[in-house]
Parts: sequence; C-alpha cells; structure tokens
Amino acid sequence: MSESAASQHCELCQVVIEDRPGLPDVVTFSNGPQGSRSKLWSRVCQYVIDPERRRLCINQDSEGRGAEQPGDAFPDAPAIDLGNS
Repeated sequence: MSESAASQHCELCQVVIEDRPGLPDVVTFSNGPQGSRSKLWSRVCQYVIDPERRRLCINQDSEGRGAEQPGDAFPDAPAIDLGNS
C-alpha cells in the first residue's frame, strides 16, 4: 500500500492511518481488516507503557481517536468447563 500525503505510518506498530477530513480515519493493520483509531487504541496503543515507546505512538491523542466503540476490543474468551465441579 502506498502512503498518501494524508496518511501517517507508525514506526512502532507498523500501521498506516489514513486521514479523511470530515470522516473517521481509517487504520490499515499489518494483518486483518481495516479499522478505526479507537480499535487500534483498544487492541494495541493502550498497552504501550514504556515512556519512550509511548512517545513514538501516533495514536495517543484521545480527541483524535474518539471513544471506544462496540467491537473495538477483542471479545472475551468463552468459559471452558474443565469438569472440576
């Protein structure tokens, strides 16, 4: 995928974020379908705790990513019955 002038590439996690004025930005992950900045935050960025690495993250602005939406986070794993009852 080529980067346009209206896109950013994250050196930390290798995603490309396409800026779409008036519309939500589109995140192209290295694997899987495209998503949003809030999905990127829910699945990746919030776990960057090292201050130096966090400085490199291009998705730290809460205004830019908006609120977490349903489906952004990975779903909880289903319960497994281990037969210990």
